[in-house]
Amino acid sequence: MDAVGKAGSLVRRITTEPSNRPALAEWMLPPPYVSNSELQKAGTERELFSNWPAPADGTGRLTVAEENVLFRQLHYAGYRLSKIYQSADKRMTKARERDYNIWTQRYHLIRTRVIEANQGLVYDLIGRSRFSSLDREEMTSEGMMALLRAADTFNPWKGYRFSTYACNAIIRAFARAAMADSKRRERVAGAYDEEYEKSDFAETRRVDERELYVERLQQILRQDEADLSEIEKTVLSKRFPKDSQRKRLTLEDIGRRLSISKERVRQIQLSAISKLREAIHRDPVLQ
Repeated sequence: MDAVGKAGSLVRRITTEPSNRPALAEWMLPPPYVSNSELQKAGTERELFSNWPAPADGTGRLTVAEENVLFRQLHYAGYRLSKIYQSADKRMTKARERDYNIWTQRYHLIRTRVIEANQGLVYDLIGRSRFSSLDREEMTSEGMMALLRAADTFNPWKGYRFSTYACNAIIRAFARAAMADSKRRERVAGAYDEEYEKSDFAETRRVDERELYVERLQQILRQDEADLSEIEKTVLSKRFPKDSQRKRLTLEDIGRRLSISKERVRQIQLSAISKLREAIHRDPVLQ
């Protein structure tokens, strides 16, 4: 019995195969965890759990530092559970059973803290959602399940916030549920109702996806993830101003201000847009 790595576009998750040993039948199967070299270092447990049960015993919203520690703790707990489970499959001992119970309790406490701190994202997105075909209860159910899946797959070593990752997962869950509901309505015969003929699913999905791309593009620009040069930033700011009240300059206007030709401004603009497209393609939230 081995831990099997499942590689995806975002993370490499390790899944432990179930044991055939009768003594392990009542044990919780170790949860999948995100693989990282930090988990195997000798001092990781001491570093992450020196103040245990903090921050898992807190309430309310999480700071950036608390969130990072909690998710690293979560995956470390999954890692430890997997290793203990595999060792117990070879030889069961009381010490391993005791350790497994300790790490199981830690894992659930950490995961519960993460979910409670972020469940407001679900209600916020329900309020802003345009998926009118879904009722609130169904959206709450889909959103909470998406939040749980996001917590299990979030990679804290990537450097971005969980809220960004989770919001994308929740919106996609709403879109899948709305699409399934639309197909179900097509299959179920019923009396004609003019309201049923008015579906804005495609349009609302485009709007939600566009908002997500705009949010991620703004994040890329703020963190300079596209590695734009100063002149590329200048050209983009003049061609596509953030403030809608500002006038959008032409290539010729920008060229005069920078003392370069119109054609050169066009080349700089194309280069900057190409870099932004590559950065968006690499963005883990949009995968």
